[in-house]
Formats: sequence, structure tokens, C-alpha cells
Amino acid sequence: MSMNMVSLVRASLLGLALMVANTSPAGGQVQPAGGQVQPAGGQVQPAGGQVQPAGGQAQRTLYERLGGYDAISKVVDDFADRLFADPTIGKFFVGMGTDTRESFKQKNKNLVCNVTGGPCKVISRPAKTVHAGLGITDADFNIVVGHLSEALDKYKVPAAEHKELMDIIGTLRKDIVER
Repeated sequence: MSMNMVSLVRASLLGLALMVANTSPAGGQVQPAGGQVQPAGGQVQPAGGQVQPAGGQAQRTLYERLGGYDAISKVVDDFADRLFADPTIGKFFVGMGTDTRESFKQKNKNLVCNVTGGPCKVISRPAKTVHAGLGITDADFNIVVGHLSEALDKYKVPAAEHKELMDIIGTLRKDIVER
């Protein structure tokens, strides 16, 4: 049952782990990504997280615009607590102890940090893998997305960043919803 619980939010919170094949050591702590990634479009992503357009000034990443790790951590904690308490979605978290819930939160913090341009490594499996067989519906997915939106609103995330993060999450629907 714990795997079902972990699976629902992990992907809902940006299961873009599909794009990232690296994992971190056990313990669930934030791990610096290190090195540089050369994404399409001629931009270099330094380990520090700023995108450098070819020949231009640094643009702030979504990670930076969200307020960095501490701000993401607060939003994810609030979001996860909303999921645990939800009368519909909470069924996916039944039997999950305190330590497992904290691990779930840490995995999602790392995931959001990573997919927004931060220095964290993803320590979870791909969204499609962790949600397979759960029978998650569009209605379930919408509830989860709604809770994330409410958490972003609570912490006064600006509209542009709110939309950008929600757009990323929307791309996960095809890997999470089964019926």
C-alpha cells in the first residue's frame, strides 16, 4: 500500500524523473548535480543553476524565481500534507508512517528542485513506473494538481512561476492517469 501512496504524489509533483536517469545515494538528502548540461538551444546550465544564453546575460531559472530550495521545501511539505489529509486522495497514503511520509516529501522536494533548474538529483523512479496499476483517474489527478495550486497560492508564488510549474505538472497526466 505504501508504494501506491508514494507513487501518486511523486509523479503528480513533477514526475519528470522520466527525463532524469540519475539517482542519489540512500538517505534522501539533496545532492548537488555537479557539472554542466548542454540543453537544446545553445544554453549552458551551470551547476549553480543559471541558464547562460549563448553570448548573453544569465537568466534566472524557475528554481531561483521560486525562491530556491527552502521555498520549494515549504510548498512541497504543505502540498504533501494536503494530499495525506484529502478524503479522496488520502486512500493512496493509508498506512504510511511518519518516516515514509518524510521520505516521500524529500523525494518530491528533490524532484521539484531538479526540474525547475536547481542543483538536486532525482531520487525517485519514472512517473509511469510508480503509478502503473493504481487506477488513477483524471479526477484524482485534478485533485492533486488543485492541492499543489493551493500550496503555491498559500506561499504567494507569482502568477508566472505558478503557471510555469503547473504546465510542467500537466505534462505528466499521460503517464499517471490510467482510466
